[in-house]
Amino acid sequence: MLTGSKRRLEAVAIALLMVSGTAVSSVPAAAQKVVMATWGGGVSDTWRESFAKPYQEATGTPVTIVEVPNPEAQVRAQASAPQYNAIIASFFEAANLYKDGLIETFDAKDFPEIANIAEKYRLTTPDGRLIGMPVYFMYYGIALNTDLAKPSEMTSWQDLAKPKWKGQIALNRPIYASTYDLVVMSYATGGNETNIEPGAKLFEKIADNAMTTFSSMAQMNQLLTRGEVAAGAYYSTRIWQMKREGLKNVEFVIPKEGSLMLPYVVVIPKGSFDRDTAKKWLNYIGKSEGQLKATEMSGYMPLNETAKLPPETEKLIGMPLAELKSKLIQPDWAIIAAKQQERVNLVEQIVARAK
Repeated sequence: MLTGSKRRLEAVAIALLMVSGTAVSSVPAAAQKVVMATWGGGVSDTWRESFAKPYQEATGTPVTIVEVPNPEAQVRAQASAPQYNAIIASFFEAANLYKDGLIETFDAKDFPEIANIAEKYRLTTPDGRLIGMPVYFMYYGIALNTDLAKPSEMTSWQDLAKPKWKGQIALNRPIYASTYDLVVMSYATGGNETNIEPGAKLFEKIADNAMTTFSSMAQMNQLLTRGEVAAGAYYSTRIWQMKREGLKNVEFVIPKEGSLMLPYVVVIPKGSFDRDTAKKWLNYIGKSEGQLKATEMSGYMPLNETAKLPPETEKLIGMPLAELKSKLIQPDWAIIAAKQQERVNLVEQIVARAK
C-alpha cells in the first residue's frame, strides 16, 4: 500500500519522466549535412561557387567541399568508416568503385532530375540502377603549341605519329594513357574499348615520338606554353582555362575521328552518413543552373539536356553544344574498368620500349 507521501513522490517522478520524455522528443535531430570530396584547385573552387553556395542558400543545408588528391582513393581508404557522403569521380573511377562494392546504387525515381540527362550519359549497373548523378563532362583531344604546330597539322590522331614530330610529343602517364589514349586511338583506327589492338599499334608509333611523359597537368601546361613540346593528347578544360587566362600560343583540336568524352558523376560511398541528405544534394547538382556556372568557371560542359550555352561560350568552343557532343566518343566504362591493370601494364611496356 502506498502512503500519501509515497503517492506524491511517485506522481512527481512520473511527471519528471513525462517532462524528460517531452524534452528529449523536442531536441532537434543532428544537423543534416553534405561533406563532399573533390580534387583541389579549380575543381574545388568550381564546386563551392557553382553548386555548394547556392544549395546552402536555397536549403539551409551546410555543404563542405573538401580538397583531396584523389577522391576515389579516399573512398577506398575509408571504406570501413567513410568521412564523406559524396565524392566526384570520372565514369571510369566510379565504374571501378561499383565493381568493388564501395558505392551506393539508386533507382531512377530517387533522382527526378535524371529525366533531363540522356540515358547514354548515365552510368548504370547491369540491372539498370543508377551509379550516382552525372553532372558534366570534358573531352580528350589534341592540345598544341601554335608556335610549333598549326591546328591544320593535327586534324587526326594519326598526325601525332608522323616522323616530323619526333621528340616533340608529350604522353600522359600510364594510368590515364591506358584508359583514354588506347580507347580513343582504337576508335580512330577501327577498334573500340573491347578491341584495343589497333589503338595500341598507333600509340606505340606516337610513343616513339615522345619527348617525355607528363606526371601532372601543371607539368603539361608548362611543356605546352614554353614550347618544350609541340603537342599531345590532353584535356579540353586545361586549354580552356589557359585561354581564359590570356595565353595565345595554345589550341585544342578535336580530331576528325572524334575526341573521347570524359563525363563525371557524383556518387555516395557505402555506409556514409546522412544518406537521404546526400541524395537530395545529388538531385540538385543534376540541375542545369549549377552545371552552366561550372561551364563559365572551368569549361566543364553540362550534361543536363535543358542547359543552353550562352553565345560567347559557343564561340569559345567553336560550335553549339549539340554539335560538340556529336563529335565525342562515349565508350562503355565498365569494360575499360575491368581491363585496367592489364592495359596499364601494356602502356608501360610500350613506353619502356620507346625509350
